[in-house]
Amino acid sequence: MKIVILLILFLKFPILNAEDIVVRKMLKDGSLERSFVLKTNLDEKVVIDCQSFIQGLRIGEYERAFTFLLETEECEGLQNRIKGSLKRGFFHCIQVHQEIESDSACY
Repeated sequence: MKIVILLILFLKFPILNAEDIVVRKMLKDGSLERSFVLKTNLDEKVVIDCQSFIQGLRIGEYERAFTFLLETEECEGLQNRIKGSLKRGFFHCIQVHQEIESDSACY
């Protein structure tokens, strides 16, 4: 999986120490069809955006945000796996470090 980090500020973002993002809910991001705000265990806003020019998993907002860039099919695949887990009554865990390490349904 070819994933690149757009912006990393190691000292300001403790999440980059291999951590699971636990997705509990997925809500449409305004009127965008392929962009969703994820309700997670993090304090920062988490968005998976497969519609904008820059596609990927974004954590945080504005100048403090960093993005794990994803190819279109990778982004849509991650969205579909999250949707599938939530539909089956599970949470979805995304393990991140300097890239998205893995993702799967979880409790």
